Amino acid sequence: MATVSEQDSTGSNPIKEGLDSFRRFFESTRVDLGVTVSSDAVQAVLSTATTTVAKNLVLDLVLALQSQPVARILPSRFNRRTLLGDLSGYVTLIDSNNNFDIKSAIPLVESVVTNVPDVEIWTTVFNLVAHAASPKAPTPPTVLTPLRSGSASQRGVEQTTDEVDQRILEELTGRVYYDVGGFYEQYFEGKSWSNKARDIYEGFRTQYSVLSRLRHRYYTSANKVLRDSEAGHGEHDRSNVLVIGEHKRNHDEDSSTKTLLQLAGYAREVFRSQPDRRFVPGFTICGSIIRLWVFDMSGPYSSEKFDVHREPERFVKVIASYALMTDAELGLNTFIKRDENGKYIITRDVRISLEDKPIASTKAIVCTGTTCYRGKRSDLTDWEYVVKFAWLSDERQREGELLKLAKERGVKGITEWFNHEQVTIDGSPDTITSLRKGMKFGPLRKLSIKASWVDNSKESSRANSRTSNSLRGKSRSGVGRLTSLGITSSSTSISSRPKRKRDERFTPETSAIKRSRLDDSQVVTTNTELEVIENELDNFNIYSIEEPETDSLAYLVSPAGRPLHTYRSVREFLEALRDAITGHRSLLEDGKILHRDVSENNIIITESPPGAPKGDLIDLDLAKKLDSVPSGANHRTGTMQFMAIEVLQGKAHTYRHDLESFFYVFIWMCIRNGHEVAGDRRRVRPAKTSILRGWYTGTYTEIANTKRGHMVGFEDITAEFSPEFCGLKDLAEELRNTLLRGRDLAPFTGTYKDRSIMYDGTINAFNKAISHLGK
Repeated sequence: MATVSEQDSTGSNPIKEGLDSFRRFFESTRVDLGVTVSSDAVQAVLSTATTTVAKNLVLDLVLALQSQPVARILPSRFNRRTLLGDLSGYVTLIDSNNNFDIKSAIPLVESVVTNVPDVEIWTTVFNLVAHAASPKAPTPPTVLTPLRSGSASQRGVEQTTDEVDQRILEELTGRVYYDVGGFYEQYFEGKSWSNKARDIYEGFRTQYSVLSRLRHRYYTSANKVLRDSEAGHGEHDRSNVLVIGEHKRNHDEDSSTKTLLQLAGYAREVFRSQPDRRFVPGFTICGSIIRLWVFDMSGPYSSEKFDVHREPERFVKVIASYALMTDAELGLNTFIKRDENGKYIITRDVRISLEDKPIASTKAIVCTGTTCYRGKRSDLTDWEYVVKFAWLSDERQREGELLKLAKERGVKGITEWFNHEQVTIDGSPDTITSLRKGMKFGPLRKLSIKASWVDNSKESSRANSRTSNSLRGKSRSGVGRLTSLGITSSSTSISSRPKRKRDERFTPETSAIKRSRLDDSQVVTTNTELEVIENELDNFNIYSIEEPETDSLAYLVSPAGRPLHTYRSVREFLEALRDAITGHRSLLEDGKILHRDVSENNIIITESPPGAPKGDLIDLDLAKKLDSVPSGANHRTGTMQFMAIEVLQGKAHTYRHDLESFFYVFIWMCIRNGHEVAGDRRRVRPAKTSILRGWYTGTYTEIANTKRGHMVGFEDITAEFSPEFCGLKDLAEELRNTLLRGRDLAPFTGTYKDRSIMYDGTINAFNKAISHLGK
């Protein structure tokens, strides 16, 4: 029996036509099943219908009752929440239990079908949820269970869960904003589909009958593992995920760093599987608390949280909106167009077709987002360009300008500039400012988790130049495929505490971090005068910073090439590396430009005619135009495992350090590659199980000391050469002696003013090794 208060509430908030849609649905089902009109028609329908149809009928009714305003007013009879919460728990019980007793819902369905007074309907509702109500039972009114990528977030034996979480946390520290004002208005209001999202709420019946008709579809990956895009395409392929989500039972987990890390792990996987992505939308549901997120190349930021019990309309509109958004609104790069012939861009009024898969791409969240494709004009059959997309600071000299300068000065052996331009999306420049316009960013969020930052993240590198893009002063704020729920279908200095007299860990706490290349290897640049603070993040204090603008740019250079690790023979590998060194020399001597980021990924193998270079040096993102030679910068620059010993020690970067980096690339390739399995070359000795692990883990000083020790006990290095490269141990020894051998076997780390000593010695060593191949 209803209490006086319940009678008053139901009388003041009549259902009216709110259940008519369900009554029509029931009547249509009855007719379809051939059940005659009688006093036991409801029992006959629920007994005759299939389990799915019967459950959908009950779900339709309960969800329709949830949408009634009185459900948010009537207090629960079993706990401190409202009846809405009890109904949410009941929905979860029906949807998750294949053995759900459908007969228990017969009284409620009968009360609605026979159109009894409202107070009797609500009394029946109370009776129905009574046996299912439990103070400890989870009650999030979720329409679906968000994406859970689980162990699939890790790639290869080098990436344990703890290591990847540390890498992600390092990326995000100092870049996370909670409770951004205007977030909901920016992403969910005033859109072409906003009215449709509202209409969906008004006519909302079930997740199946409504959401299945939208542009995109929701899926759960609970108890499943999403396939990697490399493993094949399909409905549950990560390459199709558009929106990510995480579901927790406890309200308190909404603000925990652990929850953010899990969602960030999914974002990282989406960026890895979809290298064209500009940003990734997402959400967390913790208990009944929902928070909306966006991960862009400067880091994540969230909306203010809201309670789905108190604002069910907002919740349904958000879920519907994600399924209605355009590709651009979901963060896809629509500058890259697609038709029946594949991907292409239009630049300088020329159509450039792109290869389906990139030849290189980043694998992180806070990064340049660098992705490179091979491209060609539509009337040609051979690839002729490398098309590169990246998010870069406007305070750093643009790579396109340096490439143009190198071309004007007659530099040979590096990629040649063809064009570069600002990426535009829906007619507007694609910048961090445009993505974050109209929103109010408060203080950066401190990530309250402790870690022993022992491993230097490969993924957490390049670029505070595109980090959180906070306010300038006080005024500036910063596919159609859904097959998983998600949904599928220039540096900046950070103020810190005074410098401590101890060795610095490469950690998120280090100040003035200029993070560099985020690809398969780690790139880092930091100020020489590195100020450090407490290792424990609980004591980490983030101060306001002034950020440069970060633009999404497209570059076209030629010739097209293949990554260095795709060498087809030892000869091709050696020739490509030798010619890249020759190109580096020309860049320095003819172009007066120092590269400063020699790495495995910045050397390509070219399909060149006889007499042309077999390998080119690419990517001048970190290059510096020199007024005199030699010269260098007062901060560490490069890719961690290839950085020279002196650069790790914070000394000025010179041409000799780049030559040392070429040497480390050579060593890295000889150990990591050249193992044969079933006729296919693959990396059977990951760095984690190799002596090379010490080249990118620990502090700068530790890594420098490790490399110095390896250059003395060099036999430990050459002992790990793969079978295919065992014949190059003499070349390795000669290169070591040319670049690093000093007195008393101590590594030489100085720089000769006469550049020919090291350039000629290095190039001649390669020529001699190439001439001996096959003898």
